[in-house]
Amino acid sequence: MSLRHETATAWADDLSAAVEPRLGILEAYALQRHPDALQHMGEDGAGLARVAAAKGSGMAGLWLVLPALLAIVAPVIGFAAVVGDPAGFHRMEASTSVPIAGVCFAIAAVVQLVAAIWWLRSGRARHYMLFILAFGTAVLGAATWWVMGAASSFDGFDGAAAWRVPVLIASVLGAAYGVLMLALGRPAGVDEAAAPAGGDGLHAALAAIPGDELREIRADRDAALARLVERGKLSAEVAGRAARAELGTLHRL
Repeated sequence: MSLRHETATAWADDLSAAVEPRLGILEAYALQRHPDALQHMGEDGAGLARVAAAKGSGMAGLWLVLPALLAIVAPVIGFAAVVGDPAGFHRMEASTSVPIAGVCFAIAAVVQLVAAIWWLRSGRARHYMLFILAFGTAVLGAATWWVMGAASSFDGFDGAAAWRVPVLIASVLGAAYGVLMLALGRPAGVDEAAAPAGGDGLHAALAAIPGDELREIRADRDAALARLVERGKLSAEVAGRAARAELGTLHRL
């Protein structure tokens, strides 16, 4: 099953002559923009809901790539910039390495804050990668905060205090975010505000759709039924029963 058609009418018009029409799929296409309703419309509705969710998450994943890279790279660069001085891996003056670390962890702090807000608003699913990134930032931040002081003393750099602030903030935010995920997170796939099961869930989902849009959805469904009758794919009797049925219940016919 795929979202190749924008409407149920388009699906009915494109249906192969060799394929028997399924009323559940027809109605699922009419309601494809409302996955909360699709979940309560049998196997056809649930299947189309999964396809719609995958299609949306693909684009969302692209937008999350840059923040994820920043969350990984920024703390590592910041830590590497300052740890080279006392450890002897490379030579970089504290007047250069300390500001680099400060800027990197300022970026990391912003990423942690945005990630935490997104997580709280998106259902609080327990994503272990985010958990690792949060506590990784906290650990790297704490280590970098200490090394910045050592590197500054070693080179006699007096401006480290201000640059250590974003490092401390990023470390605290990372630790707080990780604790939040432990305390409030739920296993992935569990929806805290899941709609009631059965007919009550369907009615609640349909009630959330504006009246004008509901009328358009019903009109699309009825037009698709009429198109199937025109093509000889559905009898007028079955189409009539389907048109009289409650929205979201064609999978039961």
